[in-house]
Amino acid sequence: MMDEMTIRMAIRATARISFGLFLGAFLGNALYRLVPASATRWLKANKDGFVLGFAASHTVHLAFILALVGAIGREHAFKGIMVVAFTTGFLFIYALAAGVLFRLPFWSSRFEALAHYYLATLFVVSFTRHAITRPLFYTPFVLVAVTATGVRIAAAIRSRSVPALAESR
Repeated sequence: MMDEMTIRMAIRATARISFGLFLGAFLGNALYRLVPASATRWLKANKDGFVLGFAASHTVHLAFILALVGAIGREHAFKGIMVVAFTTGFLFIYALAAGVLFRLPFWSSRFEALAHYYLATLFVVSFTRHAITRPLFYTPFVLVAVTATGVRIAAAIRSRSVPALAESR
């Protein structure tokens, strides 16, 4: 059986791995819209794989959280955690994965965008909370998450303005 410190290290490691996979899913289309190149084309083409990898990694993350609950108790494990926000986050992750796996007919790009922005916000909030106590380690994660959100917004703005620019010529 793992001790509390080992479980907490595993929780942090799986969160960071999940973040990397999330970035691939979150930025796949956006980066290609902004910079159409072979690398961004590959990222866009593999977006679904990043979504599924993210869901798998976060399932392992959840297993470690549940192991922590088992090891130290619910009241200690969830101390300072936004349980409803993170539970909603897991539901969004699994909804995104279901959309990839089952190509659901009611699936919409608006729902996908909502889920992605919600999850990006959770990463920003979580990394920011950790940056308060460990700024040298977590500040880069905050900056990457905020920058990724900015890139996604810039791509959305550009994709909406390009047809208008083409019509005005």
